[in-house]
Amino acid sequence: MNSKNKRKLIVKTIAITGIMAALSTILRFLEFPLLFIAPNFLKFDFSDLPALITAFVAGPFYGVIVEAVKNIIMLPFSQTAYVGELANFIIGAIFVFTAGIIYKLKPTKKTALVGMASGTVIMTVSAAFLNYFFLIPFFAKMYGNLPIEIIVSMFTAIIPSVKDLFGVIILSIIPFNLIKGVIISIITFIVYKKISTVFKKI
Repeated sequence: MNSKNKRKLIVKTIAITGIMAALSTILRFLEFPLLFIAPNFLKFDFSDLPALITAFVAGPFYGVIVEAVKNIIMLPFSQTAYVGELANFIIGAIFVFTAGIIYKLKPTKKTALVGMASGTVIMTVSAAFLNYFFLIPFFAKMYGNLPIEIIVSMFTAIIPSVKDLFGVIILSIIPFNLIKGVIISIITFIVYKKISTVFKKI
């Protein structure tokens, strides 16, 4: 590839990343709670969808950039002392990078499915450990050393069988991220080909 084509590819990749980061940010604003499984402060959104598509179209690194840009833009609107944005970035980046790096090895429908399934599992496991050891304790600290028991009680109000932080992880955090990963993956699998065809024409 000559230098002119390289520059063209770089510009195209930056344009795609910018478009998808803007779309991801818009979708982040459209978040909503899954009140059957988590309290109001843990919300579901589709903003990982553009990031995952970017990881497939342009590469995993650019998918992570979409995750970063989205959450940086969201910082002034944070209602979780920035912990929600930090969690959204870390967990979303793990998901899209894992899926993207596997797909990049051999871009086929099969590896896309393997990548998204792997991304969902690794994201879910990572979210479990991160929330238990870091994110929830950090959230409590940022809210004036809020007792963990109070946070647990918010989950207990939704899921009565939750009695402690471990229960929060097993009965809420893990199912929440599994649901999110599966839904985002299914939508991506359905729309990816059409979207990638549009981007190839840019």
